[in-house]
Amino acid sequence: MKGLFNLVIALSIITPITIFFGYIIMDEGDQFTAEHYMVTGLSTIPFIFALLVKFLMSGADSNSK
Repeated sequence: MKGLFNLVIALSIITPITIFFGYIIMDEGDQFTAEHYMVTGLSTIPFIFALLVKFLMSGADSNSK
């Protein structure tokens, strides 16, 4: 279960970075607009949820021993 959470966290960290650089490449380095910032910011939501679930489930493994 720990490996699954680490995989989800790693993928959710890569997503905003990929979107950020994708916009730079697509716009050929032009100035960002509010939509660019909004989509990049919203793409961090899976990372926040993954950290929240990992935090909430961290006590579940220690109680089963």
